[in-house]
Amino acid sequence: MYNTKVLERHIADMESAVQTLYKLKRYSIEEIESDREILWAVERGLQVAIQNLVDIGSHILSAEAVNDYEDYTEIIDRLGDRGVLPKDFAASIRGMAGFRNILVHEYLRIDLEEVYRMLHERLDDFSRFVGFVRIYLSGKVSEAPQTE
Repeated sequence: MYNTKVLERHIADMESAVQTLYKLKRYSIEEIESDREILWAVERGLQVAIQNLVDIGSHILSAEAVNDYEDYTEIIDRLGDRGVLPKDFAASIRGMAGFRNILVHEYLRIDLEEVYRMLHERLDDFSRFVGFVRIYLSGKVSEAPQTE
């Protein structure tokens, strides 16, 4: 069963991170490169937004007893397979999972141009993701028995 409170907390946390990232878009790539605080804020914001996206997906799959995935990328793939996300959208965001892993585990290999591209070209994907999730869950939650 879906825990809507958990899902809403993840959505709120993701949206908060994305709002902050939108504010950080004003910096040029040179400014981000030369100011470690700005760079870390952008990287951390992207990490938090992606982690929440994956956690939302994991929660949905768990509630549906789907556990045939081994990594974050496969969570996104399964969301596309199950109709939570349109398949083309799932395919377009699946790279976020690998990018999150680089941000967390391989921080010495982070490509600043990729960070900047994510900041300037992919933030709307988080809002689209939430929209698709809400549409999917609206059909599922209304089917669940109501408890008083």
